[in-house]
Amino acid sequence: MNFKYATGLTTLTIASLTTPTLALAHPGHDHGSHSLVSGLTHPVTGVDHLIMLVAFGMLIGALSYSNKVKSALVGGGLVSLMAGLLVGQAMGFSVVVEPAIIASLFVVSLCLWHVFSPSTTKVNSVLAVSIGFLFFHGYAHGVEAASGLAQFAAGMGVSALGLMGVGYVAGKALYSKWASLGVASLSALFLMAA
Repeated sequence: MNFKYATGLTTLTIASLTTPTLALAHPGHDHGSHSLVSGLTHPVTGVDHLIMLVAFGMLIGALSYSNKVKSALVGGGLVSLMAGLLVGQAMGFSVVVEPAIIASLFVVSLCLWHVFSPSTTKVNSVLAVSIGFLFFHGYAHGVEAASGLAQFAAGMGVSALGLMGVGYVAGKALYSKWASLGVASLSALFLMAA
């Protein structure tokens, strides 16, 4: 791995964790409505979710695993997202969530770089980390939910699956660790615009 690239990603991740809540991961969304339509549209209109879900799909698409294993990994990502939604509703606000969402954008980029490693252990580790970070994207919405989350969760799950599918196709088509640089760049632009 290129030292400058690793240093840059590390710097951006540390900066994102030590700054105030810049992501405000949900600007422009109606937090009062947790309807099916709100769940369907939020992952597509929330830039942080859009980047994370497409990049996660790219990560899965770049793998040389069987389709059965890839499907299980996508399922694991969805489970992590939905578990975050439920835990967020049960536990409430946490100062860790927004910085974790910001960091997740750079972490998934770094994971996309490492997925091309010949080490199965390293590849499995980056997959676990990426799946784990999806939890925080769900958690943020669980906190906002006043009550009934079922419709929103269904919509969010469908959109998340669709975005992962788009990323999967892109990951197979691009099949390059350099795509991770594009993900990191989009993430940095998102933070600068926030």
